[in-house]
Amino acid sequence: MISTSQAEKHENPDRKAASTPVSTPSSIYVHIPFCTHKCQFCDFAAFAGLSHMEDEYTNVLCSELAKRLDLATLKQKDKPQIETIFFGGGTPGLLSLANLQRIMESLRALVDFDENCEISVETTPHAITEEKARAWKSMGINRVSIGIESLLNDELTAIGRDHSVEQALAGIEIAGESGIPLLSIDFMYGLPTQTLDSFGATLDRAIALSRRWPAIGHISSYCLELSVNSALKSRFPDGHPSYPSEDTQVAMYHLLVEKLAAADFEQYEVSNFARSGHQCRHNLTYWQNRSYFAFGVGAHRYVDGVRSSNSRSFNKYLRDPFADDVHEVIDSATEAKEALMLGLRMMAGVDLTALLRDFGLDLLQTRAKELQMFEKEGLVQLSDGKLRLTQSGVPISNSIIATLL
Repeated sequence: MISTSQAEKHENPDRKAASTPVSTPSSIYVHIPFCTHKCQFCDFAAFAGLSHMEDEYTNVLCSELAKRLDLATLKQKDKPQIETIFFGGGTPGLLSLANLQRIMESLRALVDFDENCEISVETTPHAITEEKARAWKSMGINRVSIGIESLLNDELTAIGRDHSVEQALAGIEIAGESGIPLLSIDFMYGLPTQTLDSFGATLDRAIALSRRWPAIGHISSYCLELSVNSALKSRFPDGHPSYPSEDTQVAMYHLLVEKLAAADFEQYEVSNFARSGHQCRHNLTYWQNRSYFAFGVGAHRYVDGVRSSNSRSFNKYLRDPFADDVHEVIDSATEAKEALMLGLRMMAGVDLTALLRDFGLDLLQTRAKELQMFEKEGLVQLSDGKLRLTQSGVPISNSIIATLL
């Protein structure tokens, strides 16, 4: 299945990223690493048992915000104009309201919020309370992404989640009644003990919830993909019979697309579905290969043609948030590859004319035989000057993209 990792086009395909100005990002990612429990499939910079460090972390994070955003303001002589802000983690929903308010106040002092700025918070369902939901809304947070993963208790137990279905439903109800206008619920498939029928049952319940709470206009569903050191592998090693077969995982994907389409959720990215007006604008920043700011332990940013990341070590970040940065200059060839790879995640596909204009990459010339073969096999579609994956091509998209690159 396609990888779930997240990653401006320019008129001069021969530009050097380090020397040519790039427009200031209009999106901000803020990493909040605290969790009540480290999920066994998680490979993010997330830490359980460190909630007592929350105040200190917020202090350091606000100092990083000030320094990096002050530099951006000095460079362009105006405050950055921000259209999306995303609090990811970890479990940002666990952050105290006082500390979340401090971060929001810091941001408001450093950047200008667009009138329609999308401000998202990720959370587990059992972190949601009526008090928090009211406060989030009053702070300007208008989108909440709730990590459910499954609506069957045995599957939640299998992957080491620390909430139950009952808690998930209770959290969704609080969010639904809060008046927060945009809600997303997130699921996984390919889980140990999961079957095609059980995944279908989870999807049916999710669709029913979206009908009860109209704010639920977005559903994400990713295939489980474990890192080498994932704790889940100690209980369910690769090849364990509890995992669905590869054919079953493909069938799960097609069931996902079928059921959500019937419920008026349009697939706009391989793992993301939305009703009209509910697309996640922040995530579109990544998929459209645009630049963005990012702050916090382990955060990755893309600014002025350079990708950089903070240390994943909690203690190192607290000592100096600017130490141990990793930088990679993105040259035109790399940017072209990323534009193709990320663009094919979008169901709208890749504009081949723009790919040629912006990067000098002419797939119709350099990969004519491969495109013809993929099209004949029903894996890609070429129309209106765009290259798109078909539903048959999505499950093997990694292979298709690797061939085209």
